[in-house]
Amino acid sequence: MTKTRLLRVALLFPILIFIVQQSWAQSKAINGKVSDEKGAAVVGASVTVKNSRIGTSTDGTGAFHINVPSSATTLVVSYVGYVSQEVSISSSSDVTVSLAPDVTGLTDVVVIGYGTARKKDLTGAVASVQAKDFNKGAIVSPDQLLQNKVAGLDITSNGGQPGTATTVKIRGNNSIRAASNPLYVVDGVQLDGRSARPNPGSTFGSTPDANPLNFINPNDIQSIDVLKDASSAAIYGSRGANGVIAITTKTGTSGATKLEAGVSYGVNAGYMKKFDVLSASQFRTGLSKYGVANQDFGGSVDALKEIFNNKLTQNYNLALSGGNENGRFRASFLGSSAQGTLKNSSLDRYIGTFGGQYKFLDKKLTIAFGLIDAHSTESILAVANTSGSAGNLISAALQWNPTQAFTDGSGNFVFPANGSGNPDAELAAFNDIATVHTTLANISASLKILPNLEYKFLYSINNSIGERNTNTYGFIPGISSTGIGDISNAKLSAQLFTHTLNFNTEIARDLRLEALAGFEYFKSDYSNNSFSATGFNTNLSQNSVTIPYTSNLQDGNVQNLPAVYVDPTTELQSYFGRVQFNYADKFLVTGTMRADGSSKFGANNKYGYFPSVGARWVLSNEGFMKNSTMFRNLSLRGSWGITGNQEFPAGASQEQFAFNSYNNASQINVANPNLKWEQTKSFDFGLDFTSKNGKIFGTVDFYNKNTSDILFQSTAIQPAPASIYFINLPANLKNNGIELSLGVTLVDHKNFSWDIRGYYAYNKNLLTNFTQNGKDILIQTGQINGQGVSGTLGEAITNNQPVNEFYLKQFQGFDKNGNQTYGANPVFAGNPNPTSTFGVSTALTYKKFNLTINGGGSAGYMVYNNTATSVTNIAGIANGRNIDLKAYNSDEKPTSPVAANSRFLESGDFFKLRNVTLSYPVGNVGMYVKNLNVFVSGSNLFVITKFSGFDPEVNVDKSNNNYPSRSIEYIPYPTARVINFGVNFSL
Repeated sequence: MTKTRLLRVALLFPILIFIVQQSWAQSKAINGKVSDEKGAAVVGASVTVKNSRIGTSTDGTGAFHINVPSSATTLVVSYVGYVSQEVSISSSSDVTVSLAPDVTGLTDVVVIGYGTARKKDLTGAVASVQAKDFNKGAIVSPDQLLQNKVAGLDITSNGGQPGTATTVKIRGNNSIRAASNPLYVVDGVQLDGRSARPNPGSTFGSTPDANPLNFINPNDIQSIDVLKDASSAAIYGSRGANGVIAITTKTGTSGATKLEAGVSYGVNAGYMKKFDVLSASQFRTGLSKYGVANQDFGGSVDALKEIFNNKLTQNYNLALSGGNENGRFRASFLGSSAQGTLKNSSLDRYIGTFGGQYKFLDKKLTIAFGLIDAHSTESILAVANTSGSAGNLISAALQWNPTQAFTDGSGNFVFPANGSGNPDAELAAFNDIATVHTTLANISASLKILPNLEYKFLYSINNSIGERNTNTYGFIPGISSTGIGDISNAKLSAQLFTHTLNFNTEIARDLRLEALAGFEYFKSDYSNNSFSATGFNTNLSQNSVTIPYTSNLQDGNVQNLPAVYVDPTTELQSYFGRVQFNYADKFLVTGTMRADGSSKFGANNKYGYFPSVGARWVLSNEGFMKNSTMFRNLSLRGSWGITGNQEFPAGASQEQFAFNSYNNASQINVANPNLKWEQTKSFDFGLDFTSKNGKIFGTVDFYNKNTSDILFQSTAIQPAPASIYFINLPANLKNNGIELSLGVTLVDHKNFSWDIRGYYAYNKNLLTNFTQNGKDILIQTGQINGQGVSGTLGEAITNNQPVNEFYLKQFQGFDKNGNQTYGANPVFAGNPNPTSTFGVSTALTYKKFNLTINGGGSAGYMVYNNTATSVTNIAGIANGRNIDLKAYNSDEKPTSPVAANSRFLESGDFFKLRNVTLSYPVGNVGMYVKNLNVFVSGSNLFVITKFSGFDPEVNVDKSNNNYPSRSIEYIPYPTARVINFGVNFSL
């Protein structure tokens, strides 16, 4: 620097100091306090000077202090869930503010991808559910909080055991093969979407997968946002076609350190719905009716009741938080033991979290971090998806002769010659324990380069390690007469680097610009291995020792070769941007673009490009609507965009080899350098409205989605080194529908209030142009398992049909001998995809009592009852096995052949009462206990349906060659009715 420049700086510096001092001299101090409608302090409320960036937040007592320019006349006070309020400060320096609840949610801050926005400023279809509106009761995983809460979101459990994975679809099927679950984003961190719990299967078949969200404490979640259309999801590019679910966890607030605690206990109060088989008296009548001798053993046994689990579920939750304007923190801990419906099944979890946000350099630099560390132990039963003729625990219970005891006079297990299995023996002989340790950590740094320009860097790592020890002891005839032990391990690791620049400015009067530019790198690795042995010399009788086979695997007489699998590394490099224009809060336009380069793509398709545009017109802010007596808010939305789906197997575009033995490798996948992502083009038109008094509000959406470049596992033209060859087909998978959400405040009095919210969604799904070489492609999937139907497939993916259309032989009735008859060839028999979904919730408050009720269901689809086909069919009674009541009451005779056909298709329509919760806020007790709240809650209290199985809301995995199935019920883990009671308080 020259002497002249130094002199200029020396002269300018005191002038700048003088200007700053004068500006401070011309400011004034404002003090205030913010409370809610009940007079309680609102902690962390935002207080800003209108039309400026000067602001602060309230402390632990709801108080605030702020220095404002002398020209300032108005403060804006806002808090999530409450109506923002403008307060005049022109005549007073002390203000008191009372915020009113915003039942419409228009002021809620929602996640839109790499940022947030007020709900009323959205141009895309985004549904936001706040913590106060979550489902209550027996909640294990975060997705359960949303069931029947969001129009267009279909969440179906893959099994009733605690922690089982769910099938989650947003606006229908988006792929015929690739995973259709949405992208999960936790506090800005994109998850891999898989679980590290190994799933090698057992002698009974493959068991349902674990939920990949089990490591998240539901008590830590502040809100969940569902990004449904391309305008909101295209910013996630090739991972956004299935929609996005963004989970935001709770953070610390300014104020004194606060300790929050909660304790709850739950008890299984019976099956939500039983599969109706014959009672002991009905069975005896049946033996006489069908002329079956020597099968009445004189007893009366309810096998399903005998294997029911009565242990208590326990949850203990603690959270510690506090801080000030410059730094806030929050730490939490969950200890939970969720007991399954059936004996010996449970999910025990310990989850710790720690997060904070600290400001430096005069609040220009913000360092934030978050850590989730979770350990789960799962006790898994012999309830499998693909059990064969030997069945599993549920089939053993359903088929058990209800006149026969489980043990003889000496206490030994009874094993009937009919092969039904002994459920009590299977509980004793099967030991399957899986542990998973998951860590999700992230750290970010945000720097305000200029008042309206901010740079942010985020790094996250997600590591998960799973181990599973499976033992089938050697005293189950026909299953494990020599004993089987298996040790499996899996590891999942994902890293994310994100750089973003955010720019906000007022271009002209009433015209504001917000711009985002970013670069991101994502990397994921997955591997697993398994070691097993058979032929042990211990635990060959029910008097077993306490040492499992997996603790002494070398004792096995036959040592099986290890199975080791390593996924090719998945890498994703992305560039993205977004611009938003807001003109006078009347016209809002959003445009996004993302370019993704993925290692999954073929060499000739390095990058995919995903644009979107969305617009909103707020009619209620127009001059001609200012005097409207009907609407507080009325706006129209429209969006268009392209999203992608790259959730196909890693390495699908590359040559892959596998070693079968020493120096013996074979190719298992043919390379395709032209392979690319599936592409979904969609548009959405929406209407949002709120009545003048805010007591009626709702949303209507019409959408159309068209997925092309369908990923297909083809057969390579021979001669070829391998048969598997992935290609993109020029087919179209279409979804179109309508969604309606409505909320009404029916009563709003001081001592009594009543709110009700509900939604209805309709979706039509159709696969078109699904041809190859001029012929319709027909892929069969949906395994039908069990004795007499081995190798049968019951669903088809084909042209001009919904995905997974049932494809079965047509049932033609019973002949004169009572035998079922059916056609020779399969026909298209029914849609397994719900066309309609609906939900309703209501909240009633009387003085201090609060009652919430949540329910919902699906309609317009069929469920295949594989259990009735091959487990409880009428033929079983001739051999002393129990049968289902529906077959017993039919014209069928025990001589009828066992066969899969459309007879076993049943309506899946249902309405389920998911939760009823009654709570009473006691308030402060003594000097230390604050905000004491007691509650009792019931989950899955009843279901209204014509389906004869355990639960019509079922999706047992019956995939074939990695093509998924839908709506097949096969001896599933049943759903429990659960009663919870507990208490929450703070110190």
